[in-house]
Amino acid sequence: MTPKERFAADLAKITVDKESHKIELAYFALDRGGLTLSEQLAFAQQLFAENWHMLHNDIAFEFQRAALPETASWIFDQVMGGKIPEVDDYLPIARVFTWALADIGGEQAWNYLQKIARSDNPFLVSYSRERLAHWNDELARKTSQWSVNGWSYGRIKTERYSSFIQRLPNSGRHIVAYQTEEDIIVYQAYNHKIADWAVKHQQLGGPAFSYHRMSWIKPNFLWMMYRCGWASKENQERVLAITIRKTDWEQILSHAVFSSYQPDVYESHDDWKSQLAASEVRLQWDPAHDPLGAKLDRKAIQIGMKGTILRKFGTEMIRHIDDVTEFVKWQKLYVDQNELDTLVVPKERVYEVVRPEIRKCIGL
Repeated sequence: MTPKERFAADLAKITVDKESHKIELAYFALDRGGLTLSEQLAFAQQLFAENWHMLHNDIAFEFQRAALPETASWIFDQVMGGKIPEVDDYLPIARVFTWALADIGGEQAWNYLQKIARSDNPFLVSYSRERLAHWNDELARKTSQWSVNGWSYGRIKTERYSSFIQRLPNSGRHIVAYQTEEDIIVYQAYNHKIADWAVKHQQLGGPAFSYHRMSWIKPNFLWMMYRCGWASKENQERVLAITIRKTDWEQILSHAVFSSYQPDVYESHDDWKSQLAASEVRLQWDPAHDPLGAKLDRKAIQIGMKGTILRKFGTEMIRHIDDVTEFVKWQKLYVDQNELDTLVVPKERVYEVVRPEIRKCIGL
């Protein structure tokens, strides 16, 4: 008889009468010698499916201690299937299972926790959000090392949305952006093929990207979120935070021409058309939006590039590309629940354009 056959026979003996008080002691006393951890958990899954005993919480802890990536799908199904025989309203067994997913780690477990965090049960939402919030802090104990890219590394500082809006002007044209002494961050949203290539090569290109069309960049995070629907719109499922030097940003601005005629900027309509034909950079000031999509009086800038300057931007100006999609999805949880007091955004401030000729050409 193999160890697996022996364990199955012993388990059948102690469960045949379905007396809960007996199995609680006998189950963990069974001889597991010769069984792999996967085989032990397979038996645990079979026992968990039975509702007549009181071992469910102990079995859940078994899965948390094991933290096997191969069990993530089963764990997720138990949490979302609504079949766990919970004794208390606060769902203690489901909570252990969310801990188990967090300890498993990896992209699959992260995605499962994201789905749980969008569920209708407030306890499940709370448990999963807590684990997502501490994901990178708990990397050392995870079976699968998968760090959430972007701001999770601490390279880019964040703040509560409530603090962010207090520091910004309420109206007027303003370039709002995350900045360091030398750099500024701009955003683009792409499909998976373009984003994967860009992150891997740390520049724009690849078979899915075209340098023969105009590409738009946006320095304000919330403006990008409005445009891409928090990474939910088709072909905008991935959000990239692109770091460039401020000197390169101002070089781009110096070539910008409004997409539509502005009498306060151009001497005449013909003057505007002439500049428009000669420039590879387009400029638009559009209403900024709050996280829920409502228009604000403040205007946000977006810049379109094509031709030579787009290629220079995509291959020479970029200093770093962060895929911040998971951060975006994480914050979208709070937006969907209208919990703006919990929402976190990059710590942006107004970008001051010093050169008067640039201020004039972009309408500041």
